[in-house]
Amino acid sequence: NLFYNVPARRKFLKSDPVELKHIMDEFHRVTLANPEIYFTFHHNGNEVYHLPKANLKQRIIGVAGKQMNDKLVPLNEETEVATFTGFAGKPDAAKKSQGDQFIFVNKRFIKSNYLNHAIRAAYEDLLAKDMYPTYFLFLEIDPANIDINVHPTKTEIKFEDERLIYNYLRVSLKHSLGQYSLGPMLDF
Repeated sequence: NLFYNVPARRKFLKSDPVELKHIMDEFHRVTLANPEIYFTFHHNGNEVYHLPKANLKQRIIGVAGKQMNDKLVPLNEETEVATFTGFAGKPDAAKKSQGDQFIFVNKRFIKSNYLNHAIRAAYEDLLAKDMYPTYFLFLEIDPANIDINVHPTKTEIKFEDERLIYNYLRVSLKHSLGQYSLGPMLDF
């Protein structure tokens, strides 16, 4: 009943399940960006999520499910331009639909087809074309090098040097996947 007194806004609401999905998507974004904060999520009197303070991996498992525990590869690369941290899913965690794909820049959730392409390029020899990798990636970059005023929702940003970020992300992710022997192997 959030828009009970605002009939114009209320008439644009979708069905309850659709609106619940939108709320849960935003809840996931906020909780993943802030694992040091305790969160609970209740729906119709039932506790859906109980997320105590945790490290990032524990928070990801709390949000995405226990099955993710053995399917995550850590990413931790520091460059002169940005720091790349987080977790990427092993190839067996890939799905036929986009789902657990999160990119955060300075703890702000963003959508970027360009960076998604860099991530898919890092997985190029590991996944079939119709599969989507799972990832929870965080970029820390000097705010002077980004523009967040691209879209009203602030989920799209522009980087000062997008190609450099693209290449660093692709190489960093490929390096992490390679460290865990997930890259293609040649056997003579």
